Amino acid sequence: MAVKRTQTIDEEVPQTMMNRLPASFKPRPRRAHQLEQTAGPGSPCKHELSADALIIGRGSAADLRIDSDDVSRTHAQLLRIDDEYTIEDLDSRNGVFLNGLQVHAAVLRDGDQLQLGDVVFTYNEGS
Repeated sequence: MAVKRTQTIDEEVPQTMMNRLPASFKPRPRRAHQLEQTAGPGSPCKHELSADALIIGRGSAADLRIDSDDVSRTHAQLLRIDDEYTIEDLDSRNGVFLNGLQVHAAVLRDGDQLQLGDVVFTYNEGS
């Protein structure tokens, strides 16, 4: 009959620990992202995305202000997670459309087309 051994709290368990990164490790640089406005008031223009959080809307509190009555004061939020941006609808009146489909939240990919009211953007990832 085999005896089953259980670990007690006082026992130390060897763990793998990395004190420093190997010399060959090179972190991936953050890429420059942008929204290229292709339709709507103020187009054409490009908006560089460098902040980790960004509000799009027509209100004075918006980080990316769009002068259109079809865009809510706080229409959508862009969030940067690692090296990707996500978009989230902030309960806007006219919604957020990604490549023609209405979405509440989505991860953006290079070349995606965003529509907020009468304003259309193309999302570009840097290289």
